[in-house]
Amino acid sequence: MESQPSEGAEQGASDHEPELARMAKEAFDNQRYESCLSALNKLLDTRRRDPRVAHNRAVAQYLLSNLTLTDEFRKNLQAVNVQFDRESENGSGECNLCEKGVLLFNQALIHARLHQYSQATRILEELLKVSGALGENLSLQVSLLLIDIYICTYQLSKVSSHVESLENSMGTEGEGREEDKRYHMLHPLKARLHLLHKNVKACKKEVKSIASTAGNTPCAHYFKANVEYLRRNFKKALKVLSCAPHTPVATDAGECLASFYFNNLGCVHHQLGKYSLAAHYFKKAIEENDSALNAFPPLDRATPLSGRPLNVLGVNCRHVILYNLGLQQLFAGYTMAAFDSLLEVVQVFHSNPCLWLRLAEACIASDAKNLDDLSAAQRNRSPVIRMSFGMGLHHKLAVVPVQARIKEHFMYDTHPHSAAMPAPTLEFASVCLRNALFLLPPIPADPPAPSSEGKDGGPSGDVSVSALPGPPIQKEKINSLRNAVLVCLSYVYHALGDPVMALGYAQQLLSTPQLPGGLKFLGQLYAAEALILLDRAQEALQLLNPDSISDISVCPPMVPTPQPNDPTEDAKPSKAPSSESTYKPAKPMAVGMDKFPETVMVARAIMMFNLSSLYAVKKDFDRSRKTLTQAVALFGKDAPPQAILLSAFIELSQGKASRALQILHRHQPFSTGDTKKTSYMVTR
Repeated sequence: MESQPSEGAEQGASDHEPELARMAKEAFDNQRYESCLSALNKLLDTRRRDPRVAHNRAVAQYLLSNLTLTDEFRKNLQAVNVQFDRESENGSGECNLCEKGVLLFNQALIHARLHQYSQATRILEELLKVSGALGENLSLQVSLLLIDIYICTYQLSKVSSHVESLENSMGTEGEGREEDKRYHMLHPLKARLHLLHKNVKACKKEVKSIASTAGNTPCAHYFKANVEYLRRNFKKALKVLSCAPHTPVATDAGECLASFYFNNLGCVHHQLGKYSLAAHYFKKAIEENDSALNAFPPLDRATPLSGRPLNVLGVNCRHVILYNLGLQQLFAGYTMAAFDSLLEVVQVFHSNPCLWLRLAEACIASDAKNLDDLSAAQRNRSPVIRMSFGMGLHHKLAVVPVQARIKEHFMYDTHPHSAAMPAPTLEFASVCLRNALFLLPPIPADPPAPSSEGKDGGPSGDVSVSALPGPPIQKEKINSLRNAVLVCLSYVYHALGDPVMALGYAQQLLSTPQLPGGLKFLGQLYAAEALILLDRAQEALQLLNPDSISDISVCPPMVPTPQPNDPTEDAKPSKAPSSESTYKPAKPMAVGMDKFPETVMVARAIMMFNLSSLYAVKKDFDRSRKTLTQAVALFGKDAPPQAILLSAFIELSQGKASRALQILHRHQPFSTGDTKKTSYMVTR
């Protein structure tokens, strides 16, 4: 918090006014704010229209309240700002830019503490344009605060340019720059910048500088843990974190170290694939965050920014940690808890397309879990035969229809929810997915030419999407995110019984350039199923080609990029990866990955099974039998129950009821011994 220079009050002053101004400044410098306020009140009696005195009085009142009357202070600053503008318009006095600059800086500081970064950035960028007239100290404060905001909003290219400009203004290393206290202020900012760039070597250098100048502060401990986290030395990261202080009280910088501590523990255990344990630590982080807030009196709705110190108003990180918790609950299979957590987060970060996709995944996973529960209830019963009745020649079997489980699943809800009402249903999942698709930029008709890299190590001019509280989504990840949304939309509309919408999104997915093989596989299956339901079997036949499946990866290959401003990294020989760096975390349990084909052979078998079903629909039973036999051979012992139903259907359609009964009794599809085993290639 800054105050106005007291010399401004001496312009046109009477004999006792300079003495009052001197007394006020001396009391302010010695933090005797009550004496300072008394002198300023006397000075204001004779200079009622002086905005400089009014500003100093507002600052003294705010500091005297221990920074708790933020609402009143903001109103006072706004009134003083109006006085400055009126003074400039009337020409009654020269508006000193430095004096108004202090007022504007105080306004920007409050905006930054309240995480209102856009308003703070607008003010600070205007001040930076005239930094030469602000004075050395105020200009430095403006630059440091602006750099901090750029880091919080992930504007890394601007951070690099401003840090470089500040370093140049402080002189070269041979001119005693290392002893300059101003230069030491840059070390934490540069370390945060290198962490976001994932430049481990440069970050370690800055962390050493922090430790040498400030000692083993909490800042240095958490930086060291982050470095080990980036290096994937998770055990060492846990060891460093165990030594870090984690007091439950909010610090002067507006940080709850205990909340940070448990949040970091949760992040490390997420990388280790221990999702339930990570969720436990994120819950602890939320508890510490709430405890730090509950240590202060509750806020009044009429004055929501008063009653607590300014540094505490921005300490609340509940929704950021809740986002992490929701992801762990989703990965661990706690779908309802994940839905509740992510639904609360989306009310704050509603412009994040990744968050909308995760919320839709929670709805889809909840729906799939309900289907699994129905299946578990019938575990001791045959998945194909519902019941048997009669005896002897009159013994009959009732077969379960293919879509029976889905129909039973939707019949349990006698009060269906509206699609716009938040509930873990497929209807609400479709709304979430459309929101995510709306927030993503459209696919350009002509792909732009590759651009050169900017100073921050990323491609300049590329489109990015804001995804707070995380970093913005870059171009390559935007395409992957769009593909994930499209494939989920096609699945959801299939489950909702709308093949027209499902076909539209599947075709949009298949038209995407450089589509990964796994998503292409799903797109072809969903599009073919929709075409069959729309009585366009001939078009579906072209999509169910097993030869088109040569890859089942769902993500594009990751191309390693060199670290920015670190040309020596490529010259060094790479070390053999440790067992910990090559550790593969456990698969998430709630996103359906356990049912996705693990090999290309299984994917081709699924494609051939669907192709056999299509031949059966077209009443080409000989070709359907041959294709199904080859698919079962590829499945091995993992043939789906639907293959049994299809086998029985083919036998019944050809008048072979006894063979159909044999298939149902032994719960096995066609035997490969009945048909000569051939390759997976099917002649059309």
